[in-house]
Amino acid sequence: MNLLPSGRWVLLLAAAAPLFLLSPVVALGVDLLLVLLFAADALAIPGAEGLRVTRRTPARISLGAQAEVEVRIDSRAARPVRVRVTDDLPPILERLGADVADVWLPARREEAVRYTVRTLRRGDGEFGAVHLRVAGPLGLAWRQRKVARADAVRVVPGVLEVKRYRLLGLRNRLREAGFRSVRQRGEGGSFESLREYVRGDDPRTLDWKATARRGTPIVRQFELERRQNVVIAIDAGRLMTQKVGDRERLDYALTAALLLADVARVHDDAVGLLVFSDRVEAFIPPARNSVQRLAEALGEVHARMVEPNYPAAFTYLSRQVRKRSLLVLFTDLIDPLASAAVVSQLSRAADRHLPLAVAIRNPDLEAAAAQTAQDEATVYRRAAAEELLQARAAALAAMQRAGVLVADTRPGDAVPAVVNRYLDVKRRGML
Repeated sequence: MNLLPSGRWVLLLAAAAPLFLLSPVVALGVDLLLVLLFAADALAIPGAEGLRVTRRTPARISLGAQAEVEVRIDSRAARPVRVRVTDDLPPILERLGADVADVWLPARREEAVRYTVRTLRRGDGEFGAVHLRVAGPLGLAWRQRKVARADAVRVVPGVLEVKRYRLLGLRNRLREAGFRSVRQRGEGGSFESLREYVRGDDPRTLDWKATARRGTPIVRQFELERRQNVVIAIDAGRLMTQKVGDRERLDYALTAALLLADVARVHDDAVGLLVFSDRVEAFIPPARNSVQRLAEALGEVHARMVEPNYPAAFTYLSRQVRKRSLLVLFTDLIDPLASAAVVSQLSRAADRHLPLAVAIRNPDLEAAAAQTAQDEATVYRRAAAEELLQARAAALAAMQRAGVLVADTRPGDAVPAVVNRYLDVKRRGML
């Protein structure tokens, strides 16, 4: 613990300085008095046993969310105490508002300091010490104290969006957010009921006997197939390190992946996970009710500045997952060599699985291709960007010709794009 003079004591000392011009003896006497007052004030400050500090923090916070942190100070002093409180935050969090809280503690009472933090990036972090500055009763001295605390926190992807999605579902407002209905009837599965034909229905679902009997087109409705496999594969290579706003493109993929897993849970499907870069980073075999496990695993995923090894990842996956599955790959197709590898591996996977490539666009590249040519450098950047986008479009077209489903989406639209494609697969009984 350290003693510090307050601003009030420094001002009093400065005010006494002119006394040296009048009478050095008087000035020394005043200075000595101020020193004695400072010492007396410092001695009256409660010690470590007089103030107890605890901190309450959430164990998990969703990326992009805000959370409240509470620091409680229990005073055992016989008089009111003024305390200034600061807190050491992990690098994955940012404090909103003032960094210092000024608190008056009544005698033998407990008070709480609450502040809001915002998440900056995914990962694990630890709150550090709580720093206290306790004022003396005269306001001349501060006693500085550091209270060691070690409260862990994890910033995970997508949890906020999952909660929001569930709330929208309860309020029947999913369409406002770009989602189709989760619980819907489909073309595959077991027969459920008959209804009148409406525009957009597949003619293959017409029930001709019922149509003839009722004199109006009637279609069959089927329950969606359940207990199927969904395997989410996430490219964590260098292209996914690129920032879109304040987030990496990987973060958008992780959020969409977690929400897809939650929607698959509603349909009682088993969900698995494969994360890879130049090696397999994480694998979770398909299982039902695995959303929490996936959220924990995705919270530890970080993109690396390496080329993704698609052949190794898909070879590993083929050994681990034998049952036909909806294979959802989050990636992008800018680099020509990487694009060729993606097309090749997904085309092979189509022999056993139903592959869906989720290509997350690069807004900076699209902006470069749309630039107005003003000088030679701009012309060059625009031409290079257009060439990359053309190669990307060609790779997506090649995958579609090979029987691969494609969702070409902006980062911010990845969640509804992926969920809607999954629901379309379920509705049409494609698995």
